[in-house]
Amino acid sequence: MKNKALQILLNYDVLEPKETSVEDFNYAKAAGYMFENIVQTHDEAIDIAFQELEKCDRKQIANLFLASLSAHNLDWRIGLPTFAVMQTFPKHTFTLQDKKSSLIYCKICGSENNTTVDLNFINQVRFSEGGIIDVEIYDFAFLLIQQNKLSDIKPTSEDFQIFKEIMDLIAQCPDNEKPNSLQKKLRSIKGFKSNEEERRRLLETFGFCSLLETEKHKGFLSAFTNLGLAPSNGRSSDWRYPVDWWKGKDGVNHTAYNFWFGDYDELKR
Repeated sequence: MKNKALQILLNYDVLEPKETSVEDFNYAKAAGYMFENIVQTHDEAIDIAFQELEKCDRKQIANLFLASLSAHNLDWRIGLPTFAVMQTFPKHTFTLQDKKSSLIYCKICGSENNTTVDLNFINQVRFSEGGIIDVEIYDFAFLLIQQNKLSDIKPTSEDFQIFKEIMDLIAQCPDNEKPNSLQKKLRSIKGFKSNEEERRRLLETFGFCSLLETEKHKGFLSAFTNLGLAPSNGRSSDWRYPVDWWKGKDGVNHTAYNFWFGDYDELKR
């Protein structure tokens, strides 16, 4: 049932949702993979996200992230970037960017005041890419709910080896290395099954966690950035902030590394 329901979710077309038959939708819904759309306000999503954030266990989130590297369970991976952003996310009510403007986005976080939330698309990305592609509070609220439903999974020796090889590869990058060329190099790591989108989401996760950042463009370890207003490193770039600005010369932020992974004797550097 799980594999069939998951495949129905992965086949979901956000632009043509009615292409998923009622029968398939109900099947995947019964299995917990698909959901009815919900209408939600910014402030409702904020309340839910912070309630779920209080339930989160940072070590469990790190465990699941590491365990995903060999198992290729991408839904285990997405909790880390979500939690990383939310831990410095300001608790607030909806605030218009400009009272004279017709824009209905929050000045503080960039989310809409209210919206119909397509939970199926969010869950599809959760299982297919393992990282954040939309950065509204509605996504974070749903992702934290799903994160808190997961059991704790301990990383294996293979997971630790893959992670160490990723870190070693980053440490060996030339000064002018950029994220796009780095993600291609990750293909060489034994046991790390991935496609380009998954590798991009992985490096963006490292950015959100402040592992890959620059002196000027920081991750979320100690301060929040409105990702809707964050600067892009060129018009043609489609990488998320702040890894968008990272180069090999910036290396790995060891303070962030120790915050997220310093408790693992297997990853002592």
